[in-house]
Amino acid sequence: MRRIGLLFLTVTMLTGPALAAPFCVKVTGLPDQCLYVDPASCQREANRAGGRCTTNAREMPAPVAALPYCLAQPGNVMSCVYPAFADCDLDARRRGGTCVASQSPKGPAPVQRPGQDPFAVTRP
Repeated sequence: MRRIGLLFLTVTMLTGPALAAPFCVKVTGLPDQCLYVDPASCQREANRAGGRCTTNAREMPAPVAALPYCLAQPGNVMSCVYPAFADCDLDARRRGGTCVASQSPKGPAPVQRPGQDPFAVTRP
């Protein structure tokens, strides 16, 4: 029984955790510390360490939004209404969240034949 427990512990340590937390503290020169479930605690640790709190791409991909910054609040609620980081960060401090970068939405598909109206009615 002891060997089975030791084997299980060894395999668990070598493979790493199956699930990681949705928020990470990024500090220059150190690996990401993805230990935070709550965005407020992530932001507090980021402020203490001189880093930045971001989303863990494996657990919670960056939201797709027209504006570049989103406020992440407890419960994984995202408000993507901030054109400037300073405004997002100010609200994050007030609301107990963190400001994260968003992904730009994909643009329309390119026109296959330039100069042609893709909506033109053509007859056979």
